[in-house]
Amino acid sequence: MAHVKMYCTDNCPFCTNAEKLLVSKGVAIEKIDTEKEPEEFAEIVAQIGQDSVPQIFIDGKHIGGFDDLSELDMDDELEPLLGL
Repeated sequence: MAHVKMYCTDNCPFCTNAEKLLVSKGVAIEKIDTEKEPEEFAEIVAQIGQDSVPQIFIDGKHIGGFDDLSELDMDDELEPLLGL
């Protein structure tokens, strides 16, 4: 199974939706709270050029946010990325 890392905040509805989608696939998520780990998030923002949340990575590959994740799921491309 793939390693999923998600940069998020507690009060973000898109983060909640992304987590629900991933959990529904049976995937464990390494969640990084951007408010508690601002230095780590700043490094990611510098790499990807996006400072919104969630920012999702699957096996180190930047997927994007919830809309990107949802689109992958609708196109039947998410499960193969997750190793399902």
